[in-house]
Amino acid sequence: MPGAGPAKAPRVSVLLTTHNGAALLAESLDSILAQRFDGFELVVVDDASTDATPALLAGYAARDPRLRVLRPDRSLGVVGARNHGFAACRGAYVAMLDHDDLSHPDRLATQAAYLDATPEVVLVGSEVLLLEAGRSRVTDHRAAASPLLLRWMLQVDNPLTWSSVMLRRAAVQKLSGFLRPEAEFADDFDLYHRLLAVGEVARLDAVLTTYRWHATNTSHHAGGLLFDRAVQVLAAAYAPWLGAEAMAAATLVVRHLSDRQPVPDAATLARLGGWLERLLAGFCARHAPAPAERAMVAEHAAGLWWRVVRSAMRAGQPLAIRQARAWPGLCRGQGKGQAPALTDRLGSFGIGLLRTHPAGRRLLALGAGMRH
Repeated sequence: MPGAGPAKAPRVSVLLTTHNGAALLAESLDSILAQRFDGFELVVVDDASTDATPALLAGYAARDPRLRVLRPDRSLGVVGARNHGFAACRGAYVAMLDHDDLSHPDRLATQAAYLDATPEVVLVGSEVLLLEAGRSRVTDHRAAASPLLLRWMLQVDNPLTWSSVMLRRAAVQKLSGFLRPEAEFADDFDLYHRLLAVGEVARLDAVLTTYRWHATNTSHHAGGLLFDRAVQVLAAAYAPWLGAEAMAAATLVVRHLSDRQPVPDAATLARLGGWLERLLAGFCARHAPAPAERAMVAEHAAGLWWRVVRSAMRAGQPLAIRQARAWPGLCRGQGKGQAPALTDRLGSFGIGLLRTHPAGRRLLALGAGMRH
C-alpha cells in the first residue's frame, strides 16, 4: 500500500514537517531518498498545506514505500506537527530535516555509525553549509572537539542546526515529552538542554546538511518570540550559578553572544564579562573537566570574549580594546597561539575610531559600497 512504509521497523526514521512547502520540498525529499544508507523511513507531516504539497507528497509516496505521509485534520503548528510525527517514528534513531533543507548523501550513515560507536551520546548534529542567495558558507561555530565542549557551547549559544540532528528515540522517551509547546520557536534549543540530563550531546565537524536561508525561515518572522524563549531556556540553566541574576545574564548572552549584536556601552560590556566568567567557573566546578578539556572550554570562552570586544570596537567603541584581557579567568586557557592577531586588534581599533566621526563613517560606508 503506497505510503504505508516497510513492515519491518527501520533503523532510522527521518522526520520532516511541512506547511505549504511545495516550492522547495521536492529537493529536500530527494536528498533523503538518495541516501547511501539502507534501513530508513521518511515520515512527513503535512500540516494542513493548501498549495501543491499534498499532490507532490502523494506522487512521491506512490513511487517509494519508504515515505510515510501523515496529514492531521487540522493545523498543529510547528511544535504540534513535530510531536505528531515523532510519535509515528519507529526507528531507534530519529533524524530531523526541515522541508527546505538538504541532507548530504552520507549523512544518515555517518551519524548512525557515530551513535552506534558512542552509546553515551544521545544526540549528534553536524556542521552545516549555509546557502543564501546562491552563495554558500559554513557557520562561524568553532569545532566541537568533545561532548563536554559542546555542553559548554550550549550554555552560551545554540551550536546545533535542527536539520543536522539525529537522536536516540529511547533518550527522548526518558523525558516528559518530545518538544514543549511553551518553548515554540526555541523548542529545539529547549530539547537539547533537556537531553543533557539524559546523556551527552555531540556535533560532527563534517558538513552533512545544507541549511537554506531565505525570507520565509522561522527565525525571520518569529525573531522576538525566539529571542524571549531562548532567554528562558538559558535563564533556567543559569539559575544554579547566578540565582536572581540568571534572567538578566541570559538576556545579554542571547543578545550579544548568540544574536551577535554589538554591546552598546562599557557598562554593559563589563556586566557581560563578569557573568561570562561566573558561568565558566560554575560550569567547570560542576563538571570537573580534565586539564586538557578545561583548557578547551576556557579557550572557547576567551574566543567568545574577544569576539564581543571586537564587535563593540568596530561598532564605534574603540576603547573597548581595554577589556580584551580584563578577566583573567576568560583568558587563562588562551595561550600565545590563540591570542587575537595584532592586525585584527589594530584594524578593529582603527575602524572603531573612524566610526566615532561623521567623516570616518562616510568613508567606511563608501568602502562597503565599493566592495558590493
